[in-house]
Amino acid sequence: MKREVLALGISVLLGFAYAKECEYYKIQKGDTLTGIAKKKGVSVEDILSHNKHLDPNRVKVGEKICIPTGYVKSVRAKTKEYDYYVVERGGRLEHVAKRLGLPVKELEELNPKYKGAWLEKGTKVKVPKGVLKAEQTKATAPRAKQDYDYYVMQKGGKLEHVAKRLGVPLKELEALNPEYKGKFLSKGTKVKVPKGEEKEEKKVAEESYDFYTVERGAKLEHISKKLGISLKTLEKLNPEYKGVWLKKGTRVKVPKGTAKSEEIPWEKTKVSYVKHRVRRGETISSIAEKYGVSTKEVMRVNHLKSKKLHAGMVLKIPVSAVAKEEKTPKLSEKNTASIPEERQAPPTEIKVSKGSIPMPVDGKVVKSTRGVDIITNCGEAVRSVDDGKVIYSGDDLQAYGNMVIIEHGDFISLYAYNSKNMVKRGETVSKGQQIATVGTKNNLGECMLHFELRTKDGVPLDPTEYLRNAQ
Repeated sequence: MKREVLALGISVLLGFAYAKECEYYKIQKGDTLTGIAKKKGVSVEDILSHNKHLDPNRVKVGEKICIPTGYVKSVRAKTKEYDYYVVERGGRLEHVAKRLGLPVKELEELNPKYKGAWLEKGTKVKVPKGVLKAEQTKATAPRAKQDYDYYVMQKGGKLEHVAKRLGVPLKELEALNPEYKGKFLSKGTKVKVPKGEEKEEKKVAEESYDFYTVERGAKLEHISKKLGISLKTLEKLNPEYKGVWLKKGTRVKVPKGTAKSEEIPWEKTKVSYVKHRVRRGETISSIAEKYGVSTKEVMRVNHLKSKKLHAGMVLKIPVSAVAKEEKTPKLSEKNTASIPEERQAPPTEIKVSKGSIPMPVDGKVVKSTRGVDIITNCGEAVRSVDDGKVIYSGDDLQAYGNMVIIEHGDFISLYAYNSKNMVKRGETVSKGQQIATVGTKNNLGECMLHFELRTKDGVPLDPTEYLRNAQ
């Protein structure tokens, strides 16, 4: 009898304890026990244990139910009924509470040391058991989507080009950048790469720039297209020129290493000259094309105010050491055919075995004027085919763009259409050393390297006869 009375007393006391720890909630239209439990920061089991009459599958609108508060939470905390939530980004307990739909006070009770503190990425926070989403219960999850660096594209390309350059599996890049899968990425695009693999080809800072001198009137968008720089980058460096027409001579800030002024005085650059005596029927355009320079360059160097020429006139032509034409005039097909074979000059040779020179860059070889074009990916490393000394590095000749010329023991090699030259005039380079990166012809069209071989006298040679594995 005494035991029954004692049990009854304990149950009454517990009933009072529960009653004091209840917060009554009026069920609204559309409510479910799961939704109410999440909203109030308790479990469905807690609600059912305090409302024995409730049908878990059917609730009545307007009915008041008991929502357990402090008692249940204190019991839960004491019995360590909690999971761990791993913070994916920096934040505070308020942010975690809002994300999981929990009262901040309950999180502060479970994590008193984090109250008011900033939580770094990876911090483990205690949360009530059963409220943690399945995808957030993995305390040691594999690499998260936020666990990455950014790789900035210097030249247009695809994810496979980035994967090859950084040595990262293509599938991993596609998983991090699903929006870029199969798409062509323009220069300046930020690509997510696994942490630690990031290799920005160019970090452009506002305080790190060169000046580009406008030759003709233009806007920033014209310069952007010409130099292959994103318009946003130029506008960030030159906010005062945004949407403004720029007059000739205006100096525009551009990312360091990308300035290519068209009006670089020949006298200030160490360029060789050849003299050309004008023949009857020749024009400025035909002479310029013959030597691979622009009409403007010929007119500027010779201080010509008009394009009119007369036979016998001597012009000074700016060319690099290996771009010189033979001093003797070229024979026409008609004249060549009339000369017996034994009287024709023997072909020039170099003391290098044919098929022994390595490819300066891997790609498809296509014959072109004076040399070959090697079709490949933009940004690929261009390497010296032999030990030698750099005798030219610049972009003074419009037809060649960015160009490097190297003098070797028995021959000279030329590398043009580069997006960036990596060596300077006078430097000694070794065989296989990177000297430039592949660009496009006149910054337009297909990615390629223009490659030439010449004798010490500047006589062109057929690279396909000397290059190893030329396709």
